[in-house]
Amino acid sequence: MKIKVNYDFTQQELVGAADIFEIAEGAKLGELLRIIDARINEAGKNKGIETTYKTTLADDRLNGCVVFINGSAPENMLDQELHDGDTIEFVYGFCGG
Repeated sequence: MKIKVNYDFTQQELVGAADIFEIAEGAKLGELLRIIDARINEAGKNKGIETTYKTTLADDRLNGCVVFINGSAPENMLDQELHDGDTIEFVYGFCGG
């Protein structure tokens, strides 16, 4: 199935504005976020950019971001099952507005 990912501006210097990922039927959000983080970390390594605050997960918890699936934040975040055509978006919160 295909999932569209719209990246937050903090990630765009590494991976661009958006991606389409092809993942297995029944995959969960946590699985996709691990794939995304691997891509972010690899891009950071290749470009010499620190990725600590650009990844989506830290120790299997969200890393300062809110994740939306089709415009809504799911209750069981990492265990949320994804469906073909879903759109994922990230919003990172920063102090000071």
